[in-house]
Parts: sequence; structure tokens; C-alpha cells
Amino acid sequence: MALMARLIGWQLVRVVVKAKMAKSKRHKRFCLVHVFHKAIKFDDPREILNMFCKDFFPNQVITVLNINNPLGMTRRTSSNHYINQLTRYLGIPIISWDTEYTGSSQVKFSQNKTRNLYLIAVVFSGITFDYDKQAIKQALRWGMKVFLYTLLELSKKPGLLTNITLQPKFSCDAELLPVWQDGEILYRHMLNVSIPGETHLKFNQNGTLKQTDLIIWNLQWLGGSKNTTEWKEVGRWTVNGLKMSEITWPGGGSTPPSGKPKRAFLRIATLYEEPYVIYRQPEEEGKCDDKSLPCHIYQRNEKKVLLVGRWTVNGLKMSEITWPGGGSTPPSGKPKRAFLRIATLYEEPYVIYRQPEEEGKCDDKSLPCHIYQRNERKVLLSNETIFKCCSGLSMDLLKIFSEQLNFDFEIKEVYDGQWGLLVNKTWNGLVKALLTKEADIVMTSFKINPDRASAVNFSVPYLETGIKIIVALRDGAISPTAFLEPYDYASWSLILIFSVHATGSSILIFEWLSPYGLNRGLTHMRDHKFSLFRSFWLIWAMLFSTSVQTDSPKGIASRFLANIWALFALVFLASYTANLAAFMITKEEYYDLSGIQDYRLQNPYTMNPPFKYATIPNGSTEANIRTNHIDMYNYMKAYNLPDVESGITALKQGKIQAFIYDSSVLEYRASRDPKCGLVTVGNRYAMTGYGVGFPPNNKQFKNPWIDKFNKVILKLQENGELDRLQKFWLAGACDTKKEKGVSNRTLGILNFTSAFILL
Repeated sequence: MALMARLIGWQLVRVVVKAKMAKSKRHKRFCLVHVFHKAIKFDDPREILNMFCKDFFPNQVITVLNINNPLGMTRRTSSNHYINQLTRYLGIPIISWDTEYTGSSQVKFSQNKTRNLYLIAVVFSGITFDYDKQAIKQALRWGMKVFLYTLLELSKKPGLLTNITLQPKFSCDAELLPVWQDGEILYRHMLNVSIPGETHLKFNQNGTLKQTDLIIWNLQWLGGSKNTTEWKEVGRWTVNGLKMSEITWPGGGSTPPSGKPKRAFLRIATLYEEPYVIYRQPEEEGKCDDKSLPCHIYQRNEKKVLLVGRWTVNGLKMSEITWPGGGSTPPSGKPKRAFLRIATLYEEPYVIYRQPEEEGKCDDKSLPCHIYQRNERKVLLSNETIFKCCSGLSMDLLKIFSEQLNFDFEIKEVYDGQWGLLVNKTWNGLVKALLTKEADIVMTSFKINPDRASAVNFSVPYLETGIKIIVALRDGAISPTAFLEPYDYASWSLILIFSVHATGSSILIFEWLSPYGLNRGLTHMRDHKFSLFRSFWLIWAMLFSTSVQTDSPKGIASRFLANIWALFALVFLASYTANLAAFMITKEEYYDLSGIQDYRLQNPYTMNPPFKYATIPNGSTEANIRTNHIDMYNYMKAYNLPDVESGITALKQGKIQAFIYDSSVLEYRASRDPKCGLVTVGNRYAMTGYGVGFPPNNKQFKNPWIDKFNKVILKLQENGELDRLQKFWLAGACDTKKEKGVSNRTLGILNFTSAFILL
């Protein structure tokens, strides 16, 4: 514990614990507890995700102790939000001591219930907690006590331990991480834990402390001078009640003023600082919503601050104002709807370009948009745009945003046709359009990644995606000896060589010895024609059920043996016919790649000819591969294609063997392929999501549209509208989940090659 206490110089400390129950000879049961710490230096989701993948999951972590030290760095809301989101999704309990994120229990991440314990009271802004080094050390001790005494209580319930697991199985290689259901049992025991000597460590059912300590401060004058003041501690609120010392009341008196006003009136000074004070525009009626307060802000330019008025108890006094456009009077009228410029880029099924109707208008299912003319290699042919109609999942979402947020818009394709990549320290594509203020928002399959998120703003994701691989199905070859494959060569030898000749010879012997048959040669051949060759002819005719003229034996033993052979021939022919159909059908083959780590992608020259694969340049997929798999990136540059359509075409023509891109787009392509000749393989890699892009915030004002779009997206997720849109646009006629490999088609000459060879 002393070692962990020395780590408080870091900005953020995560103390993680895991446990394993075992038995010994001397004791009935004991608990192995492993405690390790991780310090986060940057507010970066990628660093946090790597911490979970490389440290938490391999060590089978069952509890996270989240200690945020605001003395190291403030404004850690994003990392705290992300850690709470991950633990909530996985079902891992988290013990939190965080002065800046105490209201996290109010945030809704998913359908999973939160499993948080708060060592600080859950309040909104307005109270400052004691967060010096001693307080952080105390939080570490409290968190460890809660965890250890919970394990102690569990060890007293052997019946319960046999039905739960304290070693969750998480892996970042899995396509879908399961929720640790037994984490709820551990969390419930934490809520009800009883710690000797720590009577204040008791929790409500929502994870908050039942009792907490607060410090009361008073602004007092120093000495006899009223020009210097200092904040002093004058009281504490503890489990034992309120203890107060002397207070300096307003006016410098030692006693409270006589009388009591119905409501006090205070003058509040403030200054912009996210997330504590954020300036926003009022609503259309000129009022603030329920989540904000009216305030008076100075107009500032690059040179100086301009005082234009005062609001006092006597009312509002204003001087001249410079209105938008440089005028001295306010603009006449007020626009009823805002106007936004939308940047987009083609990507089925999110944005699809279509020709307008005969009247030159778009139908109800599409939106008017302006598109640049390009050739097959996506090279710009003209600087002028042409009129098209845009439809797709992203366009349907844009309609909903426009209706609910009351704005008009204009859709225009990004000039260079790129998704947004940092090249020579300069952004291109959609990201550049936001940075240069050419667009107010980006609406398409705009993938969220750490590099883009550091340059521009994103809404919450409205659809999950990742990187996946698509391959083409190929017709397999049919062996010329397919008609012999229902039985192996040993079975054919036993049937055609031994059984036929042995049975034929035995029938002749029984017929030769029978007095009703040949009677040892005494019966004249004119009366009964039967010989060895006639016996073989009978055996072959019964084996293949042919209707030819044969001579039957007359002896009882020989007839009985012939009937036994007929029964054997029936079983043989039925099983042969049943198995023959499976070997005569053409089998489909494809490259069953395991994922991005498959040896054919990592070492393509191990195959002859070398394995070829590609992606789209200047996109998020290529950027991820360039960062994490540089050898793959250098190899595939020669095969990269300008768009998904070109990649699918090259895949079907055999120019490449695999195409790597966004999983949702590839799954859509596989489900909509006309001949169902495509299949996605392997696990998803680098999971992320699609979001709406916004320009970066300036120093003073946060873009008000971000919160508005987020609210609409969360509402659509709750009422199921997003699921409906996904099912409508992403589902296809080809069932990608069915078993691939067998083709049920009409038999052709190729299927009967072996039979024709035999003929």
C-alpha cells in the first residue's frame, strides 16, 4: 500500500485487483489476491483500451479502484467517462474516488446496470472536496478494505463460491465481449460489506455513501484591515453531526444580521472554462433551458474586451453594440430555422448517389446534393458540381436531425474525395473541410478514430463498426474418379474381387452337390444349364439390379445363398447411391482467413503465387494498418484500389484474394451480392463507430450542435429507430450466416466427368 501511495504524483491512478479462491491442508479455504496499479498520463481512449487488453484481461481482473488525482492534471472527464463505460459494459465492479466525476452514476451508457461504489458523495458542482495526498492515501486504504472484506464475506459462503467464478474470461481478440454476470454478485456483497472500525463506509443501493464528511469554509478578514481576506475552515459535517467555530458574517460582524431576507441576492463573477462554465446561445425565445442559467458576457475581439452594459438590481443599462455585419442596429427579423452546410462522401449503404427524376427533383426517400464529377480512379474531372439525389442510412438520419432540431441544410461532396488522413502534418478530405470551415458537419460513414478525434469533434457513435476481410467464393474441382469415392479402395476390392467370386463359386459348389441341382454331374446339361460363368453372371446381375436373362440354381442351399447375396446387393446399392450424390456436387471454396493476424496476410510470400490483398488509400483502415502493421501496409500499397466497388470487382476477377475495409460496409456488400459469391471471414479488428463530425471548438465557445445531435442519437437508440434503420439498409437477400461450401445447383457435364470416363 505504501508503494501505491507514492504513485499519487501521476495524474490518474487505477489500482486493479484480482482474486482466486483455493484450499490448503491446514485451512479450509484461503484467497489469493493480486494487486497491481496502472497510471494514465494522457486523456486518450486508445491508452485506456490498451490497458484493458494488455493488463486487465490477461490478469482476469474482477474489481477496478479508480483514483483520480486532480493535483496532477484537471479535466479528466473523457478518460473517466470511457473507463466507466468499459467497466459498465463488461460488468466489472468499480470503486471510484474521483473529485471531478462524482456525478457519473447519472450517465447512461448501455442497457447494463452500473456497478459503481463512490468513496466521495455524488453531488453536482458547488462543493470542493479534500483531495490532498493524505486524502488520496486514505481513499486507497478504503478501497482495498472494501474489496478485501468483501472477499472475506464470500469465503464464508462455500456454497455460493461453487456456483460463481471469480476469474472472468475477457479477450480483445473476441468478436463480442460477454458481460461478467457473476460481477453482480460481487458488487452486491460490496454494497452490504461491513468493515470493523470504518462505520462510515456503508453504501446505498445505488453505490453512493450513506454518510460523508464535508468541510465548511468562511471568508474572514485578516487582522484589522478589511482589504485582505482569507478562507478559513470554520466547521465540519461528519457522522457525529455539525461542529462550528466562529464565523465572520457579511459586514464584518461576529453575529448574523438582524432579520432575514426572503431570498439572498448574490453577484456572481465567472469566466469561461470547460466543463465548469460553458457559454451557449439562448433558445429561439431568447430564454435559457432548464439545464443552463442566464449570464452576461463581454464581447471580445482579438485586441480588447468591450464593455457594453451592466445588469444591476436597478435594471439593465446598455451602451452601443456592434451587431453582426458591423452595423449599429440589430438585423431586422429573425430566421426561423438555422442553416447548416453538410459535407459528405459516397459509401453504400450510408450515402448513395442517384439520378433525379424526370422533373429534375428528388423523391421522398432521397435528398438533393451537389456532387463533383470524377473518373473511375476518383480523379476530379471538373471543379463544377452536378445535381444528384442522395439516399442511404446517413441521409435518413439527416432527415430526422433536420426535423427534430429545426434546421435547413445543403449537401455537398468533399472536394478531394478523401475520407480524412494526416499527410505531412496536414489533414485532407472530410477532416480538412471541418477545419477550414467549409462545412458545418460531416454526414456519412465517418469513422471515429483517435487521430481524427484529436483534430475535430464527433457526436456519440450511432453505429458500431470495425475492420474486417471479405473474400470471394470459388467453384471447386470434381475428381475424375468421383464415382468411386463413396467407398474406399479396400471396400471396392473386398466387394468386387473377393465377395463376388467367393459367392459365385459357393453357389456353384452347393448346386453341384445338391441332388436337385447338378447332382455331382449326374444331371444332364440339357435339363439344367448351370456353370461357373452362369453363376458369376447371376451374381453381377443381382449386385447392380439389372434386368437381364439369367439361370437360377435349383438346390435349396444355393438358392438360400443367392437370396442372401440379393439382400447384400440391396444394401450396397442403396448406400452407394446415397453417398454418390454428395461426391458429384460441386463444392465451393474460399480463403478462410482468421483475421488481420492470419499468416497469409502477415507473410503473403509463403503462398505460391503470393497472396494479394488491398484496401482503400487515405482512409481510416489504411491508417490503422500503417500504424500497427507496417509490413502489411508496405506490401498492399501496390494493390490498393480507389473505392469499395473497384475492390469487389477485383476480388471477383481474381486480381486480389482478399479486401480489407469497414466491417459494416463489407457485410452489406456480401449480403447484397447478386450471385451471393462473397463472404466475410475472420474476427472484427479495431472496433469503433460511425459518428457525425463537427468543427473543433474555439477557446471560448463550445459548438452547441454537438449536444443537440447527441440527444437525438440517444433518443433514437432508446426508441429502437436506429435498429430499424440498420435492419432496413444493412440486411440483404444473401444469408451470410448460412454454412458456406456446398452449392445446390443443377448438375452439369462437369459433375458427370467421371461417369463419362467410365463409359
